[in-house]
Amino acid sequence: MGFKIERHVELTQVTTRQDTSLGIMRWGETNSFPKTLENLVEQSPSAKPAVARTAKFLKGTSFKGEDEVINPQGLTLKRLVSIVADDYALFDAFAIQCNYNIAGKIVSVNPMRISDLRFNQFDELGFASKIGYHENFGRNSNIQRTVSNVVTRGNIRWIDRFNPNTVETQIKNTDGGIDNYKGQILYHSEAGHSSYPISKLQAPINFVLADVENSILARKESSTGFISSYILKTTLQSTDPNLEAMEIALEEAQGARGTGKIITLSGMSPEDIKATVLEEIGSGASGAGAIIDSVRKGYELCQKVINGVYLIPPILAGADQKVGFSAPDLKSAYYVFNSQTESGREAIETEINRILSNSVFKTKKIKLEKLVLDDDEAVFGTAAQQGAAKPTEKSPEKPKKDEK
Repeated sequence: MGFKIERHVELTQVTTRQDTSLGIMRWGETNSFPKTLENLVEQSPSAKPAVARTAKFLKGTSFKGEDEVINPQGLTLKRLVSIVADDYALFDAFAIQCNYNIAGKIVSVNPMRISDLRFNQFDELGFASKIGYHENFGRNSNIQRTVSNVVTRGNIRWIDRFNPNTVETQIKNTDGGIDNYKGQILYHSEAGHSSYPISKLQAPINFVLADVENSILARKESSTGFISSYILKTTLQSTDPNLEAMEIALEEAQGARGTGKIITLSGMSPEDIKATVLEEIGSGASGAGAIIDSVRKGYELCQKVINGVYLIPPILAGADQKVGFSAPDLKSAYYVFNSQTESGREAIETEINRILSNSVFKTKKIKLEKLVLDDDEAVFGTAAQQGAAKPTEKSPEKPKKDEK
């Protein structure tokens, strides 16, 4: 099932529903919400940079032990932090799968994408004991394979929740022992132990939708909006090959980007047509100007709402910058947004340290530091503010030697 923006016109509530056929709790009515949200953000001119900017601050600067490899595929601690920060920025959640040795120590870890995970059916107290993985739960993945792997109860990979104290017992109870043991998964959701995370973009999701639609409208109007619209009147029937040939010729005559600016009324009588065969019904230039202006205002509104959700200072979002900005302004913005993202860094740091403390890795603890403003960025900011400032005074010339 491909993603189509027109199928997601409005959204007011995201439900969690029991699915007995798959043995999961659906995330959204059709179990497709998280991947749909990812797809929308990828197409939103305002949401994508807002999420990326937040993730950048969550990752922070370099830390001790970041280059240590933590799985057979060459994943480093730095890359692990980067991936979980990306998910946390969008979903307020992240997940890490852990593999153990026979002694109950973690020997490798793998970041898991939140959109690919679902809870098993809740128990009588409303808790999920396992996390299920499937590459395409909502049948709307952006990765299309030659052979489609439709989700069934049998091909969901079930993984126990993170609890190092139960590892040895779980290994003993697994058919085939350690060789068939799938490890555990640390699932961190700010909404709670057995609650799907509530993205910061969930409340203003209709502004994200509007932002996507707005960009589509801008492209359409900039490419075809300055061409007038016409009604073509003809006595030919809609099934007549001659009419089809005429429509194709008209489209080719006005260019590929003008397609759709002519509306055909077929099967009319000569009396209905009268003297006008091609009748103008709208002046493209005047109407398009108003639409483009409306698009600009719509973009500014969506950008303001989406950046406001993340509490991104305007100077970092590139909003309302009528003039340049100074280095002190930029440093102040870094300070503010570092404070806003501090709790997220602490959550990532704390959960990863729970894993490291029970591992065979050399690094047993990490500390994520705040993002530091580069000197080059500060210099750029000052230069942008100064703009066409007066040129600096030249250095005094060295006195010339007395000529002989």
